[in-house]
Amino acid sequence: MTTAQAPAWSGLPTGYFTHGRIYDPNPLANAPESPERMEALESRLFVSGLEDFVERVECGPAPRGVVTLAHDEDYVEALEKASQGDKEALARFEMTDTKVGPGTFDAAMRSVGAVVAAVDAVFSRTCRNAFCAVRPPGHHAGRARAGGFCFLNNVAVGALYARARWGVERVAVLDFDVHHGDGTEEILAGREGVKFLSLFQWPLFPDRRIVPAPENVVQSPLEAGAAGPEIERVVENEWLPVLADFRPQLMLLSAGFDAHVEETMAQLKAAERDYAYLTRRMMDAAAALCEGRLVSVLEGGYSLRSLARSVTAHLQTLMRP
Repeated sequence: MTTAQAPAWSGLPTGYFTHGRIYDPNPLANAPESPERMEALESRLFVSGLEDFVERVECGPAPRGVVTLAHDEDYVEALEKASQGDKEALARFEMTDTKVGPGTFDAAMRSVGAVVAAVDAVFSRTCRNAFCAVRPPGHHAGRARAGGFCFLNNVAVGALYARARWGVERVAVLDFDVHHGDGTEEILAGREGVKFLSLFQWPLFPDRRIVPAPENVVQSPLEAGAAGPEIERVVENEWLPVLADFRPQLMLLSAGFDAHVEETMAQLKAAERDYAYLTRRMMDAAAALCEGRLVSVLEGGYSLRSLARSVTAHLQTLMRP
């Protein structure tokens, strides 16, 4: 009896994709989506020693033609002009939680660029899987609107880029941020070859977005107080059967860590072990269905300590064989 050999790709490193604008201040004073989030994450990465075992990649801006796979050209142009101080364009972004500053456009383009580079890496086989440590986040950004600290939808662009650049027929996007990925749903709803699955607390921001799900969307709302067992039920009973039937060739994670019990802006009760479990089950699915091709993209997580610990648990799991 012979022992099956591990596939060659299983020995590749985990990529850590980031960019030089992650420490830019949020134009909205005292916003929870702050550069301190990245400082806490990077500090934990250093203290844990994980940074010595990931393939770190500093990324530049995504090409505009890639960004417009998911966003209207005039919206992208308005975001650029607003970042340059154009008053008419700035008026488009005068929201309470999503204001534009001088570095917003470049930072948002670089966040998309990191996801695009990570997709390239898992297909060119320089990395087995990848984590994108980026801000601003993206999953509330719609085709022509900002919201929830999000300007460009990093993960939606990544999904559509994989289809356009690599000829991928089926891409699955899985969102476990505590808030529903309404922008991702708006962009991907009805798209051929794309499946979007979103686990979130309900009711919670963005309260106006929950509508009957299109055929290619799976909404998995959880009530306040839900913890690990409820998350496990969603993954085992809803997500994994859908993935097995869909058979994606790439899996993208909208990895929000704001369902943690220490978060004050939501009421789910996840812990580090739940994020490790979720990551492992997604890795299992990726190994079985798409040769391990999995790209994780940071979304929310605003309690600095729990964010750093949760991302560490997520990364440690991604790095395991």
